[in-house]
Amino acid sequence: MVLDKKEIDVVGMHCPSCAIAVELSMKDLDGVEDAKADLETNTVEVEYNTELVSDVDLEFAVKEAGFEIK
Repeated sequence: MVLDKKEIDVVGMHCPSCAIAVELSMKDLDGVEDAKADLETNTVEVEYNTELVSDVDLEFAVKEAGFEIK
């Protein structure tokens, strides 16, 4: 298992509910160990297994939550 951390810029998060939606969408992916959204920087830091999760999967999770990646 190869774990990696990535910070992703998210467009449109403006409230705690937005941050929670992004975090939960990320955590729903098999292979995501943790996700923490930061409203001040409009980013989400995700820790994931690179053997199970791709950049496309992470982008899809953000879009599923209703947001875009910068």
